[in-house]
Order: sequence, then structure tokens, then C-alpha cells
Amino acid sequence: MSEVLFGIDFGSKLAGTTVISIFKNGSIYFLDVDDGVDADDFILKAADHFKPNCVFIDAPLSLPGKYRGCLGLDDYMFRRADKELKAMSPMFLGGLTARAIRLKDLLEEMEIEVMETYPKILATRYDLQNLGYKANSTQLNVCRSKLQDALNPNINMDCSDIKTWHHLDSLLALMSAMNYKSGTAEIYGDEREGLIIV
Repeated sequence: MSEVLFGIDFGSKLAGTTVISIFKNGSIYFLDVDDGVDADDFILKAADHFKPNCVFIDAPLSLPGKYRGCLGLDDYMFRRADKELKAMSPMFLGGLTARAIRLKDLLEEMEIEVMETYPKILATRYDLQNLGYKANSTQLNVCRSKLQDALNPNINMDCSDIKTWHHLDSLLALMSAMNYKSGTAEIYGDEREGLIIV
């Protein structure tokens, strides 16, 4: 795969919890935002520098179809994809959802394909819950090793670069992007209001 892909764990704007995982030239790298730095601006600058073909982001990128008058979609709180995956409502996430939708629009203006993903689903698929996923920091090493084993052995990644659960979730988002590009991704929801791709 010669494309450049981003997986983003999208956090609060200035909290230093946003992490970008980057697949380029057969290797995976991580960029993390420092505390106090504008995460949205950081992502846009990274996209301008690396020019990814596709960005997968762990944040709602649309509102329920009710707000767009989609026939048969009458829920004010949840999209079909949210219900299928038992995900949080984009309405509940409020400001984070608004930031993510704005970021999607700006990235698309740069001619970058942007998709929504939900790392928790891949974490479940790889049975990370039973390995202590997000339980405590001591389990991070076990979970990151499990994901490294799941990657194509020709992909280079230094596990020690995965320093937090935010790094791990960005890797899961990136793995969803890889699934999408290889045609093996699972797609949830109704295209009229927004899909979640894993």
C-alpha cells in the first residue's frame, strides 16, 4: 500500500490528548499534541505536511438524519450507526462533534478523504478487553503487543512509541483505515446521515 493514511484519536482542543498515527512507506509513526496546543490546528498542519490520502477519526462527523430531513430517520439523539454500535450520541458530545465536523470540512477542502471510525469495535474484535484495555497503564504493553502481532509483519512499528491509551486508539483508527483501503472494513449506519467504518 503506497498511500499515506492517518488514524486520529480526537480529544479536547487544548488537553494534549489528541494523537495521530501515520502509515507511510510501510511504517507507522505517532504524533501527539502537547498540552495547551490547539489540536485542530495541529491536525491540519500535519495533514498539510504529510498529505494523507485518507483520514480516519474517532469522533462523530455528522448529526442524526432527523436534522437533515432524511425520510425514516426520526431520532433526535442517535444516528443509525450509533445505535448499531452502542456508541455515544453526537448530540451528547456537542462541542467535540462540532469541532470534528469543521475539521472534516477543512480536510476535504484539502482533497483528503475523511471517515468516522470507532476504535472500541476493533478493540473488541482483537479481544483487548480481556487483556485490560483501558483498565490501567500496566496493561498497555500487552494490548499494544497484541495489535503489533495483528499487523502485517512487513509493516514497521516501534511498540514503545505507543505511550498512552490515546496512542493505542489512534493505532486502532489507523487499522480501520487500512481495512477500508484493503476492502475488508465493516460499515455501519445509513449513508444519508453518516457511516462509521471499522
